[in-house]
Amino acid sequence: MVLAVLLVYFALSNWLLVKTTDSLDALEQNHHFLNSQYHELLGTQQRYKKELAQLSDVFDKVVEQRDKLALENSRIGILSDTLSVITDERDRLKVDTGSIPKLKDSLSKTQRERDRLQAENIKIEKINASLDHNLSALDKSLDELEKMLNLQKPENSSEDRFERLSLLTKQRLYLLNSIPNGLPIKAIRISDGFGMRYHPIRKIRAMHKGIDYKALKGTPVYAPADGVVETVVRRSGSGKFIKIGHNFGFQSSYSHLSKFLVKRGEYVHKGQKIAESGNTGQSTGPHLHYEILYLSKAINPKDFVTWNIANFEKIFTKVESVKWASLKNLYPLSQSEPL
Repeated sequence: MVLAVLLVYFALSNWLLVKTTDSLDALEQNHHFLNSQYHELLGTQQRYKKELAQLSDVFDKVVEQRDKLALENSRIGILSDTLSVITDERDRLKVDTGSIPKLKDSLSKTQRERDRLQAENIKIEKINASLDHNLSALDKSLDELEKMLNLQKPENSSEDRFERLSLLTKQRLYLLNSIPNGLPIKAIRISDGFGMRYHPIRKIRAMHKGIDYKALKGTPVYAPADGVVETVVRRSGSGKFIKIGHNFGFQSSYSHLSKFLVKRGEYVHKGQKIAESGNTGQSTGPHLHYEILYLSKAINPKDFVTWNIANFEKIFTKVESVKWASLKNLYPLSQSEPL
């Protein structure tokens, strides 16, 4: 019984072994087939990858060509529009060709007018520069004139300052031309002054009513202001004698002359030569005896011979014997007086 079972088991084992062997053979064959298929698929995959890379390059080139074509189409469109504009302009120019000479003539006139305007502009610039220079020079001159006249510089414009100074200068010059001032002769020196003295000929103390200027015979004598010749005469004491009547009650006289150059009643101007100095009359030597009178009374000529436009105001306080107040109603004798 046991033996039968063993035999059956052995037979079954052999059968199973055969079956297993067959199965293994089948599996091995299947493995070889699958392995062959795998390598075939792997090769196909590599081929597809290569073809895909080639297709990608081709696609990129196609895209690049498409973009280039789009750009060229855009340029063609622009060129087409430009060509259209050029064509229209050409057609317009063809129509306007007849007006070209007129345009050239108009252009030539415009250029000439431009050149003329440029030349005028240069002239205007030069004039403006000259005006600026002149205004600067005027301001400087006004400063100097105000300084010379002892005036304080106002805050007014140059035009107002000029008007003020012009009026003031004219008024002062008028007074300086009307009232004796300055030297009547180019003398060597003063030999005797105004006041009490010992008379060199009479040998007594007496009032000397003028100033004696030592000068060579024939030295020119000049009028110290405008006026009318009142006296032309020869006297025993004064010798050849001239008296001139000036404005505002002033007179001037000249003694010991050698020669008369004016006549009685003649109008003389300031600075005009009226005589020549000499040694006539009671005289110890060639000289000019010069007097200034106010309302027929002799006053010291000293402050008058040094009076000028620069020290114009000083005389009004120095010479108290003259009624200067009577002139203040007519002329601004001081910068404090309103114009």
